[in-house]
Amino acid sequence: MTDIREYWRIFRARWYIPVILTVLTVLFSILTYQAPPPTYLATLRFTIGVNADPNVTGQDPILGAYQASEYIRDDFVEILKSQMFANDVNAALADPALKISKNNISGAVEKQRRIMSMTIAWSDPTQAKQIADAAAKTLETQNAKYFAQLGSQGATVTIIDGPDVSAVTPGLRERLDLPLRALIAFLIGVVLIFILDYLDDSVRGARDIEKMGVQVLGEIPDKGK
Repeated sequence: MTDIREYWRIFRARWYIPVILTVLTVLFSILTYQAPPPTYLATLRFTIGVNADPNVTGQDPILGAYQASEYIRDDFVEILKSQMFANDVNAALADPALKISKNNISGAVEKQRRIMSMTIAWSDPTQAKQIADAAAKTLETQNAKYFAQLGSQGATVTIIDGPDVSAVTPGLRERLDLPLRALIAFLIGVVLIFILDYLDDSVRGARDIEKMGVQVLGEIPDKGK
């Protein structure tokens, strides 16, 4: 309990330091804050199917086509994320003012459903849907070129859902940014309090005298006590 009371005494003597640091940090953060540009995601879902080859012997051609579809799905994700695919989408858009890069496109495989999804990230919801429509058209009309690069022939892409456009909500990091800055500023202020107390060699009471190895016979209380 003695240590706790001592810590409280040290904090109470300079409590204004962490408070001022916290207030200044919050004010500076508010004044310099720049809201990030909005981001919208246009998502569409599709399936990949490899046509069964009736000339295959030794196994069920339908089963073989199903397994082939499974094999190329993961590789096809890399096609979606390539600059080649982005260039084809730009060609389908035919809009010089609207150009995307591979960084705006992502793909994924829904393992449990054997369905693929493609997501377009853009700053305008209308343009995001326009880009997604162009991407869907590119998938449906040029998929033979992409499957040829994967060593697969006779495969088709079928759009089953979308594109659906949604706004990206701020993440947890963005929501906690200001409170974390305020907390860090307050903790730095507390550390400064104890550093200043350690460096301060002034005598404020009997306890400070006893720390110097001098025996205290008595203490005259302050008038306020």
